[in-house]
Amino acid sequence: MNLSPEERRALSAIETRLATEEPELDALLAGSRRRRLKSRSTLHVWCMLMLLTCAIFMLGVALLLATREKDCQDGRLDSCESAADVREAAAQATGPFRR
Repeated sequence: MNLSPEERRALSAIETRLATEEPELDALLAGSRRRRLKSRSTLHVWCMLMLLTCAIFMLGVALLLATREKDCQDGRLDSCESAADVREAAAQATGPFRR
C-alpha cells in the first residue's frame, strides 16, 4: 500500500515522537521486526538444506542404479539375472507352489 506524502510525513512524525517519548517501546517494536526477519531467514535456510539433502540423495540413488546396470551389462556381477533366467528358474522349480 502506497502512502501519500502527507501520510509519510505524519508517520515519520509519529515514529520520531515514539522514539523520544517511549524509547523502551520503540526498541521493543524494532526488536520484534528483527526477530520476525531472523526467523524467516532461518526457515529459508532449513528449507534449502532439506532440498539440497533430497537432491543429493536422489543423485546418489541414480548413480547407484546406473553403475549397477553397467556392471550387469559388462558381466561383472553374478547377482545379475535377466527376466528370462528368472522365468526359467521358476518353471523348473519343484514344490507345493508349482503350477
